[in-house]
Amino acid sequence: MAARERLILVGAGGFGREVYFWAGDCHAAGTLPPLAGYIDDVVQELPGYDLPRLAGLQDYTPAPGDLFVVALGVPAKKRRVVELLQTRGARFATLHHPTATVVRTASIGEGVILCPYTMALPDTRIERFVTLNNYSGFGHDSVCGEFTTLSSMVDVTGYVRIGRDVLIGSGARLLPKVTIGDGATIGAGSIVVRSVKPNMTVFAAPAKLLSMKPKS
Repeated sequence: MAARERLILVGAGGFGREVYFWAGDCHAAGTLPPLAGYIDDVVQELPGYDLPRLAGLQDYTPAPGDLFVVALGVPAKKRRVVELLQTRGARFATLHHPTATVVRTASIGEGVILCPYTMALPDTRIERFVTLNNYSGFGHDSVCGEFTTLSSMVDVTGYVRIGRDVLIGSGARLLPKVTIGDGATIGAGSIVVRSVKPNMTVFAAPAKLLSMKPKS
């Protein structure tokens, strides 16, 4: 008899607590099994969350039926954790929130997390363990390499190429046909109009103080 599937959350920090709710929505929609608990080397206090800590990451051995969703934002850490669990025979869920749009010609890899109102449009390819946070989307014919994380409200336009292990901050916009090299970091609010080399960090100009109202 096959073991009953259960979902295990990896990481219970800020993003993990968000994924807790998105996983519940997916279970209600019938696309994922119920959450059974979380694993994290840090003992998290989660008042109001019906989610037990099962073990530390270093101590947990996958059981038959376990499916993991890796709720970690930093690409390098996400990769290390996935590779560790893979050595123990782990299987990984793809979380596709009911409000996310994935068209028929889009390709979605193992372990991808599509948060609410994200989009994968015609002929996009999103590789393994990519995270799209709320309201982020890929325009037609764009490609995203494995373990990359898009924060909230990132706009990837058409024919963009994003490498592996890239971190893109909230509100960034990638204009058509730019290429982002492996390991690059794109700061929040950046408008990327030309290609970015591997491991390069680019940021938009920070906010400046223009005036201050006198104290009343």
